[in-house]
Amino acid sequence: MPPPSLHALRQYAITPSPSSSFPASVLLFSNPSCIVIFDAYPKAKYHFLVLPRYPYHLSSSQASSSKVQLDHLDNIKSLLKAPRDVRKAVLDSMGETAREVEEMIKDEMIKTEGFEWGVNMGFHSIPSMKHLHLHVISDDFISPSLKTKRHVNSFRPDLKFLLPLQEVQMWIEDEQTLSKRIQSLNTADEILKIPLACHLCGESFPNMPAIKSHYDQEFAKRRRKRGS
Repeated sequence: MPPPSLHALRQYAITPSPSSSFPASVLLFSNPSCIVIFDAYPKAKYHFLVLPRYPYHLSSSQASSSKVQLDHLDNIKSLLKAPRDVRKAVLDSMGETAREVEEMIKDEMIKTEGFEWGVNMGFHSIPSMKHLHLHVISDDFISPSLKTKRHVNSFRPDLKFLLPLQEVQMWIEDEQTLSKRIQSLNTADEILKIPLACHLCGESFPNMPAIKSHYDQEFAKRRRKRGS
């Protein structure tokens, strides 16, 4: 399967009627402000993307003198540089939608495995595709699409290349902190070069086959523990 184009996500976001335009294999659900799609190359058992729709519709509780522009939604850096009311409205809507996705994931976990495990929500510091998107991903890291050290490091919650949603929401409360955080995004690519290690136990690994086998074993341990 060829890699998606740089602008593939934007096409989802600007489609006026997602439910009638995309199949159930692509679209999880949409609401007036966001669309949720399955990640085309999931890096874990559960992996979804929350995208703000465009035109962006402010709710009655998001009264704003500013208008959400399309370029505000290019990526996390462009959103953080947008007017305060814009970034707050978009982040709040994405957060509410992501928490709904998280609940759906946990319900499915119970149905399929009989127990819940961790779910992370965050933005990549340096995204690979154009249009702002929030990853909602389970922390098992079990997927055929998890193929490289870059993949692992970009989703390891301890390395913070994946910026936690709650942290980003706190940044916008302080303009000085926000400015420093925006600058730090420029050097975040160095995180992807860090040696392979498991985010669950800290053990280091020499290559991808070794760490993927380890993740399988870690999940098997969780299953046995929950079943005991």
